[in-house]
Amino acid sequence: MSDQERKTWVSITFQYKPKDRLRPLDFVQEKEINFETSFGNSIAAVPIPAVGDSVVVNLHEGSGPYTVLTRHFTYLHSAVGLNVNVNIVVTDLEEDAYLARIKQ
Repeated sequence: MSDQERKTWVSITFQYKPKDRLRPLDFVQEKEINFETSFGNSIAAVPIPAVGDSVVVNLHEGSGPYTVLTRHFTYLHSAVGLNVNVNIVVTDLEEDAYLARIKQ
């Protein structure tokens, strides 16, 4: 398979960690966020939130607002291209902090 036929797939999943727990809940969002591009193209345009960013996303516990605690990347190369899986752990963001962020 030529590089022109190969693809890069990016999958983002969010996982919730309550503030009173040491680890995230096993449940992740029902629908992953997926992107696809030609192999070798930059994935810089894919909106992957950084640690400390605020996000609103539908999770088992609600829709947020949340703040990003950690990001874990997995890169899997295969004959058809590259799979990039991003697991993002979030926790509750106080509403006052969220409102201050979106007002800036």
